[in-house]
Amino acid sequence: MQKAYLIFILILTFSCSQKDNRIKKFEKILGEKQTKALNSLVSDFEKNLDKLYPDLSTDQAYRKYLTDIISDSITNWEKFKFQSYKTNSEFHQSGLWNEIYVKDSIHGLQVNSIGKYLEALFNVRDSDSLVKKYWDIREAGGLLQNELFVNGVLSSNPDFNNYFHKRIVVLEFSF
Repeated sequence: MQKAYLIFILILTFSCSQKDNRIKKFEKILGEKQTKALNSLVSDFEKNLDKLYPDLSTDQAYRKYLTDIISDSITNWEKFKFQSYKTNSEFHQSGLWNEIYVKDSIHGLQVNSIGKYLEALFNVRDSDSLVKKYWDIREAGGLLQNELFVNGVLSSNPDFNNYFHKRIVVLEFSF
C-alpha cells in the first residue's frame, strides 16, 4: 500500500513539474514584460467575467462569455470590453501587442506569424491538443472570425482552469 501511495505521489509531482516547465518555457520565450502584460489581461478579463456572471465558476463563465459573444441576441457590446486603461497601455508598451499583431495599410490587422507569441505557443503545442489545434489554425489562417474561433475552441473541450486555454481566449479578444 505504501509503495502504491509513493508511486502516486511521484507521478503527481512529475506531472505538476512538467506543467510548470511548459509555462516557464512559454514565458521565457514570450518575455518578462510581455508575460506580465498577458497576466494583467487575464486578470482584467476574469474580473469582467465575475461582474457578468457572478454565479458561475471560472470555467462556466469563460464558456458563457464565448457563447454570448457570438449570440445574435446580444446588443450591449460594451459589456464584453474588459481591458482597463492601465492594462491596455501595458499591453502596447510591453511590446506584447506587436508580438501578436501587425498592421499594414493594405491588409489591416494581421497575425504576426514571426512574433514571440506564436513562437512560444509553437514550443508547447505538442503538450496540449487545444494549443496545437489553435497554433495550426493561427499559423495557417491568421485571424479568425469570432464564430469560427468560439466554435473551434468549444469543440476542443477546453479547460478554463488551464493556463494556456485562458490566455488563448483572452488574447483572441484583445485588440
